[in-house]
Amino acid sequence: MNYFYYIHEESININLGTWLNLGDIHIPYGLSLDSLAMTVLVPVGIITLCVLTYALAYMAHDPNRNRFYIILSVFALFMTILVVADNYLMLFIGWEFVGVISYLLISFWSTRITAMKSALSAILLNRMGDTFFVIALALILNYYRAVDFDTISLLSPYMNTLLLNILGLLLTLAATAKSAQLGLHAWLLLAMEGPTPVSALLHAATMVCAGVYVLVRAYPILEYAPTMLLALCWLGGLTTLVSGLIALVTNDIKRVIALSTMSQLSIMVLAIGISCYDLAIYHLYCHAFFKALLFMGAGSVIHSVISETQDMRKYGGLIDYLPFSYVAILIASLSLMAIPGLTGYYSKDIIIESLYGTYTFSGYVLYYVAVASATLTSLYSLRVLYLTFLSTPKGNKYTYNFIHENIGMLLPMIVLIIYSIYIGYGRDNVIAHYAMTLPVNNNMIETEYTLPAYIKLMPLILGLSLSSLLVYTYEFTYKLNRNVFYDYLSNRVYYDQLLNNKVIRPVLTLGGYMNTYIDQGLLRVLGSTGISRAITYINVIFIINILYLFLILNISLCYIYYPCY
Repeated sequence: MNYFYYIHEESININLGTWLNLGDIHIPYGLSLDSLAMTVLVPVGIITLCVLTYALAYMAHDPNRNRFYIILSVFALFMTILVVADNYLMLFIGWEFVGVISYLLISFWSTRITAMKSALSAILLNRMGDTFFVIALALILNYYRAVDFDTISLLSPYMNTLLLNILGLLLTLAATAKSAQLGLHAWLLLAMEGPTPVSALLHAATMVCAGVYVLVRAYPILEYAPTMLLALCWLGGLTTLVSGLIALVTNDIKRVIALSTMSQLSIMVLAIGISCYDLAIYHLYCHAFFKALLFMGAGSVIHSVISETQDMRKYGGLIDYLPFSYVAILIASLSLMAIPGLTGYYSKDIIIESLYGTYTFSGYVLYYVAVASATLTSLYSLRVLYLTFLSTPKGNKYTYNFIHENIGMLLPMIVLIIYSIYIGYGRDNVIAHYAMTLPVNNNMIETEYTLPAYIKLMPLILGLSLSSLLVYTYEFTYKLNRNVFYDYLSNRVYYDQLLNNKVIRPVLTLGGYMNTYIDQGLLRVLGSTGISRAITYINVIFIINILYLFLILNISLCYIYYPCY
């Protein structure tokens, strides 16, 4: 009976006051602790604590470390506001500040040009998504006359489908920027210029997951916008495949992990696309722990190598020097690869199976796309392990003399290792806890009981067999043939070049013309500058004489027509 009550418990709403009360529009300033917020708050809170503890050791010798801890703590505060907000406007405040503070964190080492450029890229692409969010907010206010989640949830079934599709599109574009989906993903790799604790916090548990959280939060809108659900499916499928292919040829250890984050977020978007919102949030919940552990393990390696290089080709043989970091990355990688018995298996495989369990054309196609992505995940995860720890040492002897474990960095990693192994076991309890607030969806039950065994086992079999083949290739038959396809992927499908040449440069050129002909041209002539110059060049004495004559003429006319006065 207690368990039944636990599932059906009411959400806690804390009204801190009224933000705006104008006609029939009432916008409260409040917090809501419902089951969805509490589920996301768990990984956010635990990982923030672990990352702060990790940062004490990682940033110990940095002269500005106190500023770093303060900014990291403020980031955690606004992430909490984003999660526990009770309306879209409060959520948007958390959303905005998370983006702004990420700029401060990525550009923390501000003497590095690459760090400043990367931070600028991150905030500008995020601002692009924020613009769509603001338009969505305006439409919600105009048509719903409210921004709180409960009102929108009640009214959405009765709203125009076209409006719901437009709102779904705008929120999807906002989430695409924040959760680094294909199209607005370029900032995620550049953000790896920041300190590793920033990567572990922002790009594992909090900021990049905000987009997925907003989409799940907006489930009443998306559920009645079937076109957008289909678009989300294909967006997730395409992103997860492309990110996996790029990760396979990337040599920067942090960028490989960042690409795997992009891939896993796409798996969550796939789950949202088939209306399995509970599975999407559960994968977000589980993924956060082992992804933060991966970043921390990578940080431990980078921190201990004297040159602080992130290129895996310059590592090798570190298993004897960093045994604990090896164990941490191994467990996190196996969890990411969805090996049965570890956390990742319970949250990831059920989403891939549910794609097939929809029994639709898109579901079948995207199931194979997701299986290909899961296979690629196994390949690049094993590649990271092999190049960093198992292959022959590539660095010089002097560098290896200084490689050591850092006790302060190991303690939070122990906590995350435990979570990466055990937290997936309670899947049904966690899903039951918040599934009551989401639409009734039997996909998961059908998936569990109706799919043939080979469909369930295909990701595992392909992942393990091809990973073994990869190790064999590296050990015995390795010969790198740089072909066109390799160059295409190693240049990240030339997306940055396309963005620069087809979007950014033409827009800058247009801005230059507008500045020349409008700001410095037309507005100068007709605006305040033109008027002030006109006054300067006309003879003032001449104007005074004209006014004087005009005055005398007026007096004379008055005297002629009204002589009695």
